[in-house]
This record gives sequence, C-alpha cells and structure tokens, in this order.
Amino acid sequence: MVRGERDFVVSIDGSNQYSATATFRTGYGREKVTVRFLSARYQLFSNRRRKATSNDLSSESVERFLAQPDIHQEWIDTYYRAENQAYYELVFDYIISILKPSKGSMFLDAGCGNCAHSIRLANRGFFVQAIDFSEAALEMARKNVSARGLQGKISITRENILALPFEDDTFKYVLCWGVLMHIPNVEKAISELARVLKPAGAIVISENNMHSLQSVILRNVRRFLVKGKRDVRNTPAGMEYWRYGPAEALLTREANIRWLIERFKSSRLTLDRRLADEFTEAYIRISLRPLRNSIHRFNKFWFKYVKTPYPAYGNIVILRKEE
Repeated sequence: MVRGERDFVVSIDGSNQYSATATFRTGYGREKVTVRFLSARYQLFSNRRRKATSNDLSSESVERFLAQPDIHQEWIDTYYRAENQAYYELVFDYIISILKPSKGSMFLDAGCGNCAHSIRLANRGFFVQAIDFSEAALEMARKNVSARGLQGKISITRENILALPFEDDTFKYVLCWGVLMHIPNVEKAISELARVLKPAGAIVISENNMHSLQSVILRNVRRFLVKGKRDVRNTPAGMEYWRYGPAEALLTREANIRWLIERFKSSRLTLDRRLADEFTEAYIRISLRPLRNSIHRFNKFWFKYVKTPYPAYGNIVILRKEE
C-alpha cells in the first residue's frame, strides 16, 4: 500500500487479462500504478470458467469418479441382470458372425469393466487383453474371470485408453463397449484405438444414440418438467450429461453417431456396419418385472428382425481399418 493513502479507486482494462491499473489518491497527489494481484485474480476466474469445458475439468475428475467401486456396482445391478444376459448372447453371436475371426484370435477389450464381455469372447474360443483404468472395476473383473476358470484366456491389466501402452497395429480386433460415452477427450481415445488396430482389422463400438426416439423424448420431457439448473451440453460429439460428486464428475454422452463415424474415418477406419443395439433402456426405470421382461423381449425382437439403428437408443458401429 502507498504510505499516506486515504482512499483509492481500481479500474481494470478489459482488453488486457494480465494486468490491472489502480489509481491511488494520496496526500501527495494522484498516482497510477499497475498491480499484479488483480491480474492473478482475473486469471483465477478465467481458470474457473475453463473448468466448465469438458476437456479441461474433465479427465482427472472423471477418473476419480470411476475409481469408486459404487458406480461399477450400480452399472452391474442395472445392466447385467439375468434378463439381460440372453440378449447379450444373441448380440455377440451376431457380431462374431460378421467379424468371422479364426479361433484363438486376440481381442482388445478396451474399458472392460467387470469383464462380462471379455468372458463372452473367451467362451467363444478367443483370447482377450482386457484393460480398464479403474482398479475397482478390475478387481471385480479378476473375480469374475477367476470364478469361471478363464485366467488362461483373459489377461487383465490397468491401462489408460488415452495413452495405450501397445505398439501400433497390435490387435486385429478391438471391442469398446459403452466406454467412449464416459471419456471427455473422446477424440484422443478414438485416435489411440485406431492406432493399435491392425490394417484390415475391425473395431466394434457400442454407444448410445442422441437421435434415438428415447433420447429425443426424454430431452423434451426434461426441458419442460425438470426444474433447476442441469449441466447438459450439446457438443459436436453428442449430448453430454454431467453428474457431480464432492471432488469428482461423471460424464455420460449420448453420441452423435455420424460424428463418431467421421472421427474414425479421419484415422483411416471406414464403416462396415451400423446396427441397432437395445431399442430402449426403459427397463432400468421400471421395477415391475413382467413389464421389464416385455421391454427386453421388444429389444430382442428389434435387434433380430427390424435392425434399423436410427431410432434405437443403443447403436453398434463396426469399422475396419484401411490396409
């Protein structure tokens, strides 16, 4: 502070985010000086604003959320009930019929979670390199694999999909099921998956479809009926829904499937098939078992006989890498 100061007025030049001008009226006249602490305060405010963008806040906060076992148990309880299993077996039979891998082929299961799909692949005669960032998920995976005696077919390691440790062109087949929707820096993840895929290899992606009938209806319902501020962002990659804890955040994205296909195309992968997955996930909101079973039967019917992916909530995208 200036000795002899009686009062002062501070003004900030909005064109310069790194400096501020303060005018002091002292007993010795008016003096104009540049002060740095206001610049730092502005920078802090700027940083806070940047944290609202998905790729800045994001990865560390999401990783902290995914490190918790509760979220993985919640997904298991929601999506891996007994009534879901027959549907998944049907879907994986169909996927394998498209890929036509030879027995003993190696798959990368990127974001394996509790290894439910790795086990499906191993039961069909394939080897699997199963990876996930979350140690909580991998602990569940190890128990599942061990309980089924599949340790010789499924190798489990902790890896980050944004920085895969594998050499270029390592895997002929990659599975990434319901994973990209939780990754803020999805373009980096796409680049890494494409990098480790062999030329002529295939990648199978399962993501939720922002243009599905379920998504469109629920967005409009929320718009008119849900009060209060919600962190929902319409991005080129899709509609992002953010869920916050005390020091962590979970992203769930309903994908813009066309955008997703184009991003893989920029990494030399071309679309082979786009398939309907589950038409709706309405069963997760319904406690009455007969009604849940009716929804599962409809999803199975849609997958087997209708197949059109555009109105379906779940979409499966199969892409192949150029030779």
